[in-house]
Amino acid sequence: MSVSRAMRANKNGSGPSIFRFTTRLLENPNKTKSAPPILLLSVPPVVSRRLPAHGTTVEGTINGHPFRAALAPDKSGRHLLPVNKAMRAGADAGVGDTVQLAVLVPEAEPAVPADLRASLETSKSAKAFWKSLTYMNRHDWIRWINSAKKSETRSSRIALAVKWLSSGKRQPCCFNTYEYMLSQVYANGDRPKNAYPKSARRAACES
Repeated sequence: MSVSRAMRANKNGSGPSIFRFTTRLLENPNKTKSAPPILLLSVPPVVSRRLPAHGTTVEGTINGHPFRAALAPDKSGRHLLPVNKAMRAGADAGVGDTVQLAVLVPEAEPAVPADLRASLETSKSAKAFWKSLTYMNRHDWIRWINSAKKSETRSSRIALAVKWLSSGKRQPCCFNTYEYMLSQVYANGDRPKNAYPKSARRAACES
């Protein structure tokens, strides 16, 4: 297993820290006949030490394919990453294969922008639902709003966010989390040509 230390995505020091490492896919020893096959990969200790012990969802790429998945602690207190069918297909890898991982170090709870916070105050239902969201869901909304290039676009997105949150929408349908991950992992322009081809792209609005 080869591990590089966490480096900022951009050469200028901005962006999230990223661990890049290689490891092998292992068969889940606790698999059952009725459950779909899930492979596991062991997260290196140097990466595990940077992650919370429980309830951690990580983002990154596996062989250039973007993913978001919840880590599972192993008996030694380290982490295992379940590799589902979509991840295996995207990575074109199976049991025993060596894969390349880029894992974004989880960000802290996002600070709610002042303009979004003010708009949430105008809707009790939107504000209450916002509080019920997972930390990753809140990141998606804020990333979508902050990615607006123009002030009028930002204002429109905030208005839509309040409307959609009031109706119980957990993610902005027009924000592609996978494209966001790739933009962070390959911030220096070294994105492989075969990384997440257009035929596989989809918005991340799944709930």
